Amino acid sequence: MKLTRSAAALGAAALLAGAAAGCGSSSSSSSSSAAPAKLVVWRMGSSVPSQVTWMNGIVAQFHKKYPQYAKTKVVVDWIPWGNRVTDWTNALTSGKGGPDITELGNTDTPGIASQGALANISSNVKAWSYGSGIIPGNLANDTVNGQTYAVPWFGGVRGIWYRKDQFTRAGISAAPTTWAQLVSDAKALQKKFPGTFGLGAPSNYTNAIVSFIWGAGGQVATQSGGKWTATLNTPASEAGIKFYAGLNLTQHVSPSKYIGQTELGAPGATSGGSDEDFALGKLDMYIDGPWAQAELTAVSKKYAADWASFPIPSTSGPNPAPAFSGGSDLGVWVKSKSQQADWALVSLMDSPVNATTFANSAGFFPQFTAQLKGGAYAGNPVMAGFAKAAAYTQIAPLNSKNWATADATDAIIPTMMKSLMQGANFSATVNKANTELQNVLNTGSATG
Repeated sequence: MKLTRSAAALGAAALLAGAAAGCGSSSSSSSSSAAPAKLVVWRMGSSVPSQVTWMNGIVAQFHKKYPQYAKTKVVVDWIPWGNRVTDWTNALTSGKGGPDITELGNTDTPGIASQGALANISSNVKAWSYGSGIIPGNLANDTVNGQTYAVPWFGGVRGIWYRKDQFTRAGISAAPTTWAQLVSDAKALQKKFPGTFGLGAPSNYTNAIVSFIWGAGGQVATQSGGKWTATLNTPASEAGIKFYAGLNLTQHVSPSKYIGQTELGAPGATSGGSDEDFALGKLDMYIDGPWAQAELTAVSKKYAADWASFPIPSTSGPNPAPAFSGGSDLGVWVKSKSQQADWALVSLMDSPVNATTFANSAGFFPQFTAQLKGGAYAGNPVMAGFAKAAAYTQIAPLNSKNWATADATDAIIPTMMKSLMQGANFSATVNKANTELQNVLNTGSATG
């Protein structure tokens, strides 16, 4: 899903209402090889100058690299994110006015592929020289019933912001890789810097909470045979939930004012929460993504030179906890008559060089493991930790068609976490949330 500061990459899978059932079976090998007069690319969002410039550069490369398409006109339509479902639906059901290539939020892709709107590009991806370098978990999100219907393009993840100067003065020589180290470091920072809190843990912060569930080896929900089973009340998941709640409730490294808040403050606020406290030096560690840097700087530049990041630790390390990866994918429209040309343009837009250039300009990461592990981010204290986290990602069930109802509308996990931080009975609260989550994922309603 598009990662914006306000949306905080919640990501809801949008299914095409009224679209034909079943996955599209077309592939570029079966489409016409004749050079099309025009290719239509749907990009999501607004046509900001930097993105227009990037697309113009891609079109120039396309015409030069593929002489057979030198006279093919590439038309880029900018689709507001809020209009994408209606536009996809109208194009699929009418058979008219659709794109040849479309950008999709990564939480959109599985549902839209299942509705038959995307071409099967499995053979293209398999033959693509860069295909094996894509982060496996991200490519898996574009695979339905063993077939690939899109390729990851860019993404972003959450990690933990900290200050290098504070770590040094508190005697912390390395970023924590386990939960025990995380708590120990948070307490050491609080002791060294009286009046601060060690680690912000807002209760209304699902995209951070799920990393702790995953970091304990748990899952939020699993799917089999088209049915979702919520698993918040398994031992591993409960361990992650209990740890996050305990940052406030028992460890006292997170202030009680974050109960009922998002990382941006009270629901609907754009500042005043753990983000602002970190920027002002009132909070020692803070969970968010690299996209937050501009907003943090806007609050205060006083400590910016010492900002850095590390991945959210797993319960026992050494690898990080998986992070929810939000971002965009690129797919070929099932009704396009020029799928060979489509794939040529997609593969160029998503080449490691071009994907990296685009991601860097937008504050995100390319979807290639080698790019994340290379030296491009290692020398940047802010980006280095996020780049490491981006190699360890999960997405389900945050790509379920009903996830937006479960999280944004019903706030099942935030409500559960708020209650726990306020001292509610653990088992009863988690079991209630688990039942509601399973009902919503399967039926769209918490009552089943």
